[in-house]
Order: sequence, then C-alpha cells, then structure tokens
Amino acid sequence: MTETTQSNPVVDLVQSTGALVKSVGRFSIGMSFLAAKQVASLVMPAKPVPGAPSIADVSSAAERHLSGPVRTAFAVGTNVQSGVVDAAFGIAGFGPKGQKPQGNTSDLAIPIRAGATRRVTGVRTVASGALERQVPQDEFVMRINGYQDESAHGAADREKAVTGLWKSEGLSTSIGKHLLPENSMRDGRLKKEVLPIAHVGFGSGSAESLVFDVDKIDALFAERCAPDYRGFSYEGIGAIIRIYERGFFKVMSGTLGLIKLDAPDGPNPEGFFADYMRRFPPETQRLIAHGYGRIVAFSNMNIYSALTEITTYPAERIEPAAHGAAFAFAFMNSADLPRILEHSAIPFAAPLRAGFQSGLIYALVFFDWYAPGLLDGWKPTGALETELIEHARREAASTRQRGYPLAFRLENPRT
Repeated sequence: MTETTQSNPVVDLVQSTGALVKSVGRFSIGMSFLAAKQVASLVMPAKPVPGAPSIADVSSAAERHLSGPVRTAFAVGTNVQSGVVDAAFGIAGFGPKGQKPQGNTSDLAIPIRAGATRRVTGVRTVASGALERQVPQDEFVMRINGYQDESAHGAADREKAVTGLWKSEGLSTSIGKHLLPENSMRDGRLKKEVLPIAHVGFGSGSAESLVFDVDKIDALFAERCAPDYRGFSYEGIGAIIRIYERGFFKVMSGTLGLIKLDAPDGPNPEGFFADYMRRFPPETQRLIAHGYGRIVAFSNMNIYSALTEITTYPAERIEPAAHGAAFAFAFMNSADLPRILEHSAIPFAAPLRAGFQSGLIYALVFFDWYAPGLLDGWKPTGALETELIEHARREAASTRQRGYPLAFRLENPRT
C-alpha cells in the first residue's frame, strides 16, 4: 500500500468518533475493527511501518477528541481483548491471594464486536423503556407490571428477564426526571418483583433532575420510596454519576437518549467524589460505589479493563464497585453466564475477586426475584458454576423468606 493510500488509524478513529453522533452502530463496528487490528498487531509478527501511529497515539487522539478521561473512552487503546493482557497480571502485582484462581480473564472474554453490540443494546433497551414526559401513576403501574408479566410468561428465561428489567429501569428513570405529585414507589399495586429495579431507575432519574442535591434527594426518597427498597434508589445515584462523567460513554448515552446531549457535568470526581460522598452515611456510600461500578462495566470494552480501573479506587470502594461491575457484566452477557460463573475466580486480589463473584451471585438472585423459578431450572455442569448456583439458591430462598431482597448485597457474601 502506498503512503498516499495507507489508512491512518488516528484519523480513522477521530472521524469515526464524530460519526457517533450520526450513527452509534457505525462507530461501534469501526471501533471494533480498529481494536481487532491492534490486537492482531500485538499477537502476529509484522514489519514496523515508519511513522505509523502506535496504540498509545490512538488513545491520545481519542482523549483529545473526546475531552474526557481515558478510562471512559470505551475500548480505545488499552481496552482490547483481555486475553492479550493477562500476562500483565504478575508484573502489575495482581497475583492471586487466598482463593486459588480457576483461570484468567481471557476465559471471560467476549468477542470485541459482540461486546460493543451488547453494551449499545443495553443502553438502547434502557432508553426504550424511558418516556420523555410525565407519566401518570396509573400508566406507570400498568407499564412496569406489564414488563414483568412479559418476562415471567412461560419458562423462566434470563435473557427475557434482562430485557424486562432494563425497560423497567428506563421507565422508572422517567418518573424521577418528570415527577408528578401522584408518582410513588409505595403504590400497593406495584408488584413486589418490580420494586427493586423501579427504585434503581427512580434514584437515577431523581439524582439527574435534582442535579445531585443531597438534601433534596434524601427528602424525596424518604417521601416516595418504599422503606425496604430505599437503598436501591441510592444505588441509582452512582450509576448516573458515572454516566455524567465527561467521555465517550456520556456522548453515547446522550446520543441514544439516555441523558440529554448537553447534560451538565456531575459532582467533582476528585478523590472518587470524596466531597460528594462524605455527605452520605457509609452504607449509602457503598451503594453509590456499586452503582458507579455497574456503569464502569458498561463504559469499558472488556471486564479486564473495567476491573483494572476499579483497582485504582480507594480501598473501601473496590469491593462494592467490583460487585456492581459483575452485576452489570452478568446482565450484558446473560447468554454466557454458565461459562462466566465457571471462570469467575479471576487472578485479582481477594477483595476484588470476592466482590466480583458476589456480584454474579447477586445478579442471579435478582433475576430469580424478577422471574421466579429461573434458578430452579438451572442445570450447572462445572464445579465452580455448581458452587455459585447453589450459593445463589440459598440466597434466593432467604430473600423469599425475608420478603424483599437486600440492596445489592448478599446475606452471606463471598470472602
């Protein structure tokens, strides 16, 4: 190829990023192709091309173009296939401590294009449930109960459950954004199965409409949330904080209608939002970190890069953020959950690994609460998958006996 016709990945990337606003699908495919080419260059011998941009150049160009942190750049540069970088664990000091890993993050790898498509699908599905208007309480009850009816109809199916949960989250976000005096999560007509996800969405939408004002949020949640489910609403704050951070994911969320394209910045991110977080009690801080970790899994192209980012957080944020990342990872990749469970003993330090496995188990309990019977029909094959499914069944039984699920924590978490 001549110098005049050779493709320049930096130019291609910037052009594709601009095209995102016109077509998320085209950008996702172009971005995946670029990442695939970079992976190939790492694992296949090739002659260096004089003057050709490196993967660091690509990351730098993306950072300049997006005006946001590299960590939210959605699979540019370092966010390539996790199998390529597993060897870096030992060098980086993330060797196993305590429980012996059963594999590495390459066992959890999702093909690049599939990973991008699933993330976009998740955001689109949440957005599809949202209504950019006020929603009368009767309509809210009818719609959200209907989503659960569709998901629970026939044999319990985790992929149907995910769709219903995501649509319900989007719808509940609309309630928080466009609140009517009659809107309430305390409405006795709401099915118990929809209450956890309804509070999550309500929390996100409320935090956005109230521009993260702590006093107003506390007062609203005390008035409108069901007492046993209030914690789920606080978790939603963490999700919207991450979505509002400058970077690619904020642009994508705006393009897909999840937030406004001209949405303002969220709280000051310094010290993991230290000034903002200290206004909440420790348990609420845990829930906010969980919600933030949930969107970290969405805004990184693979689970390795998401978990590696989480290792940089303050120590007390690592376990809940990893729990949240695993919860979202299970939603995005519900079709691959048996394999994910079997290879979940990842070679990170014990608190992160325990949080990750607990998050996967909690996702199963959450699915089973929304679509009862899902765990009953699960037939695990691998040893670790069997262990985690049995753990989830015990937790689900306790949840039914209690009458409501705990807010993003297990009664008996992994250690």
